[in-house]
Amino acid sequence: MRSHSYGDVLGGSRKRKVPEVAAEPGLVVEEAGGGFCGAIIKIEYGNLVLEDRHGKHRVFPLLPAGFLLEGKPVTLVPPRTAAQPASVRSASGSVAVAGLRARTARDSRIW
Repeated sequence: MRSHSYGDVLGGSRKRKVPEVAAEPGLVVEEAGGGFCGAIIKIEYGNLVLEDRHGKHRVFPLLPAGFLLEGKPVTLVPPRTAAQPASVRSASGSVAVAGLRARTARDSRIW
């Protein structure tokens, strides 16, 4: 056999894909580096707050493959929030209210 028939002998060092999991409050994860295990309390400014079974809180950065979920490495990402519907504006720039007609100013408002 020729050497080109084997392909890349040293090419097996591909990085494995680590799944991304939404960091929902209440999800129990383990920090991969130190082994701290706890439930997610909140996510703020790229950090994650975990609470262990004794009530102790610790803050960890959201790093790729930084946590273990059921013993497997995962990348925690902030949960996606539902998009707020865009407010509808009237021609004057004020917020339009559905089902109401425009009205003139009250007498007490006119000088």
